[in-house]
Amino acid sequence: MSEENAEIVRRATTEFTETHQVPELVAPDFVWDLSPWPAWTGQREFQGRDGFMDFFGEWIGAYEEWDQEVEGVIDAGGSQVVETTRQRGRLRGSDSWVEWRYGIVYTVEQGLIRRGKLYATAEEALEAAGLSE
Repeated sequence: MSEENAEIVRRATTEFTETHQVPELVAPDFVWDLSPWPAWTGQREFQGRDGFMDFFGEWIGAYEEWDQEVEGVIDAGGSQVVETTRQRGRLRGSDSWVEWRYGIVYTVEQGLIRRGKLYATAEEALEAAGLSE
């Protein structure tokens, strides 16, 4: 079942990257959890698809240009899937670009993504899921 969970995350991430809309593979009561990321000083948890979109709008609002590339989706066993991602953006009113490589541990149950827990580095996410890079 867990390889199926990894495929669900792959499909959802691809759809989100292409459309910037939360796919139906994300549970309506989805929880976006930023508690493992100490640098984030705002709200620590967002509820539901709308809550995630509120976070996303706030996040990309700082950029004139923004994109992300998923580096990998790893079956971590059970209901956990780790995604490693690199994003890059040009800050508003600046010629400066920033780049960040991070990880997310997703919980997938009954064919839906129920939780996403964001880690400051891909290595931290892998460790949290009991894996190493």
